[in-house]
Amino acid sequence: MNFDKPEFVQEQTADRFLASGKTPSSKPNEFHYRCNYLYRAASLLCSQSSDNNGLETLSKLYLREMKELCLVEMIRLEKDFGRTICKRCKNIFVARFNGTQSIMIRFNKKKQMVRTCLSCGAKKHFLKNSRYLSRNERDHYQIEIGKRQQEVSAEEVHQVFPNID
Repeated sequence: MNFDKPEFVQEQTADRFLASGKTPSSKPNEFHYRCNYLYRAASLLCSQSSDNNGLETLSKLYLREMKELCLVEMIRLEKDFGRTICKRCKNIFVARFNGTQSIMIRFNKKKQMVRTCLSCGAKKHFLKNSRYLSRNERDHYQIEIGKRQQEVSAEEVHQVFPNID
């Protein structure tokens, strides 16, 4: 057992390849854990800063540190993390403990959702697509369609050959 790295960070030495010849997705290492820790610490500090600018600036410092770490270590930031951070002022969109929000969401005449940062006034427009399905919903929908097609084909077989059980 190697004590140089924690157990959850140790890399496996066996080379594994997928059928397509690509290597499997890498396991999280200490930099991933550090980025996650910095993001959680920043969101906690931002949620506790009611009118305290010190906590908010410390939160922004943690986010900047996380971004720099991602750039240096070439870690791709997930979309869910990126969408919760204001691009201009680097503030996290979380609800405060006193009930105030850091963003304002409204719909305009073009049926677009407009997210406005209350700290710097930056606006982000999102188009409304009522037919949009997420990847998980699409997979679930395709499985249901496949099951229905199998049921229909089984019913047709029983109608054509009624004696088969």
